[in-house]
Order: sequence, then structure tokens, then C-alpha cells
Amino acid sequence: MSIDRVGILMKNFACEYTILIVDDIPTNVMLVQAILKKEGYSLLTANNGVKALQIAQEKHPNIILLDIMMPEMDGYEVLQRLKSNPETNDIPVIIMSALSDMPSIVKGYQLGATEYVTKPFQREELIKRIAHRFELYSIERIKQELEAAIESRDMLYSIVSHDMRTPLGSLKMMNNSVLQMIDREKVGEDIYQMLLLIAKTSEDTFQLLDNLTKWNKFTQHKTQPHRQKTDINSIIESIISIYRPIAELKQVTIVSQSIDKELMGEVDVDMIKTIVRNLLSNAIKFSYEGGVVSISTRVEENYVYFNITDSGKGIKNSDKEKLLKTEYFSTFGTNNEHGSGLGLMICNAFIELHQGKFWFKSEEGKETTFFFTLKIREPEEEYKE
Repeated sequence: MSIDRVGILMKNFACEYTILIVDDIPTNVMLVQAILKKEGYSLLTANNGVKALQIAQEKHPNIILLDIMMPEMDGYEVLQRLKSNPETNDIPVIIMSALSDMPSIVKGYQLGATEYVTKPFQREELIKRIAHRFELYSIERIKQELEAAIESRDMLYSIVSHDMRTPLGSLKMMNNSVLQMIDREKVGEDIYQMLLLIAKTSEDTFQLLDNLTKWNKFTQHKTQPHRQKTDINSIIESIISIYRPIAELKQVTIVSQSIDKELMGEVDVDMIKTIVRNLLSNAIKFSYEGGVVSISTRVEENYVYFNITDSGKGIKNSDKEKLLKTEYFSTFGTNNEHGSGLGLMICNAFIELHQGKFWFKSEEGKETTFFFTLKIREPEEEYKE
């Protein structure tokens, strides 16, 4: 939020900020009113303690300026009653009194006064003390407006993602099915390449929407792994089958290797798909035409290790520290493909939720390998037949 926007909001909030002036001397009330009216605050007045308590209960002002020496009920008693009432005990009270001796001041603070101003007071002193309390109020109001705006944005994301995810997913699956069914030689190379491009575009759009949705949920702390027993290698193969047509556009070959033919573990299947999809998509994006992307897995103790290697341009030394640490970072692929910058952020978040680690090895002008680990249950102990 810009400084100008904050200033405008604070000016608007001033008329909402209500000050109750309590004093039995009309000239004192008029003087304080004249000073504070120019600041734009809303003002209430009471000339005795009983009326002050009634207004505080009914109107709940943002702050009370309270005189001490009043007939029938003095300011100390008013303050004591305000602070003993659950409906008014949160209202800040500034005592404004001619009593300037230390015992009187200490008593005011002991009863719950926020500040103590002795009469006669300087105009600037009163304005600054009120302004300090008003700034605290404004900060809270701005915070509430930001939270409301974020909540509205998150609701919009949820609605958009819900309404778009299903048709996009269907489009993606139908196009992939068409690619598997058609005879490349019969339809001709031009049409086939066009279908590949449609597959890539629909996959990229679906991935962007999926990343936005998941990052939104993660930032709201609504994402927790739902672990289930599964063959992790089968997840990888399902993602590879989706990306082979996309890789074909750059004549990139995808190769998968695993020491364990069946790699069982308890993981969140959707999160693993998201991680592999983003890293595989990046590997294709940063590979040169005719290159190879390889994915390998292995199990060590309680963890499964993943390596995804491209055959591309590597990562600049100046970019390496930014890659996994900044909130947003994106570079262009070998064919000037551009990403959203969300992919690695989501990968990092989901890997951490699986108690894993995420790192990479790269040299500019050469291949890049991303490594990550996921904690799984020990196969020998957990999956005995």
C-alpha cells in the first residue's frame, strides 16, 4: 500500500475517531473542542461523571479526555468505574487535570489512565498525544482493511480456480487423448505440430492456474500433506506421459531411471505431482533442442532422493542465490519461454512439508540438476507382506 494511500485512509478515519471530553467547566470544554475540531475528529462532551459513564457505555468513544475535579463524582471514580466495566475498560483515558502533584498523577495511572496531562496544557502537546492514539487506531483499521481485501482476493482466486480448473483439465486430457489416437503420417506434420502446441499451451495454462491455487492455499496455512501409501515411480511415469508431447516440440527426450522398480512410500500424491510437474516443465524449458531430460530416484534410509537433470544453458552465478530464496524469480528458457516464477516456490514449500530438502547444482553453459528429498516410511519395516 502506497504512502499516499495510507495518508488518504488516515484522513478518512479521523472523522470516525470519536473523542469524549469530560469537564464540568464549559470554557475548558469549548477550548478543547476548538483545538481538536480542526484535526477532523468527532467530538462528544459530558459535564459530569454520570453523563460521561452513560455516553461511554452507549457510544463507546475511541478515547476519553477526563477532568479530575468535578462535583458529585470526581474523575478518579469515573475512571475506576470505566475500568471495572467490561464494556468500557478497553477505552484509553487521558486525564487532563490541574492537579500536578506526584500522588495525584500516580493515582491516575494506578486506576488505569493511559496518560496524564496537567493544566494548563500546550495546544501542541494535546494534539500530539491524541495523534499518537489515533495513529494506533489507524494502523489497526488499515490492518483490518488489508485483511478484508486479502480475504476478498483469496475468495476470488478460489472461485476462478474452481470454475476454470475443470474445463481446462478436460481440454488438456482430450487433447492428450487425440495425440495418442491419431496417425501422425495421415494427419500431416503441420497439423500434428499444431496439436503439440495446443497440448503445451493447455498444460502451461493448467499448471499456472494450479500453481496459483496451491500457492494461495499455502499462504493461508490451509495446506497440509495428506499422506497415503503409493508407488512413487508410478506418479513420475504419469507426469512424464503428459510431458512427452510437450518435450517433442523441442525434440527433447525424457528418460527416467530408478534403482527400485517399485518405490513405495507414504506421501501426498497431489503435492508430489506438483513438484515433479514443475521441475520437469522447467527442465524442458531450459534444455536445448535435441537435448535429454533425465529423472532418477533412489531410496536411502527414510528418504527418497530425486534428481532431475536438463541439457541446457545452466544458471548464471548471479542468479543462483536468488533461485530458491526470493519470493519471485523467473528467467527465460532456451526458446525464450517465460514462467510465472511460482513453480520453485511451491516446490520448496511442498518439499518442506514432507520434511525434505531442496537444492541444485549448475554451471553456466552446462546442464543443471535439481535435487530434492522426501521423507517416507522405511519400506522394510512398513510394507512387509
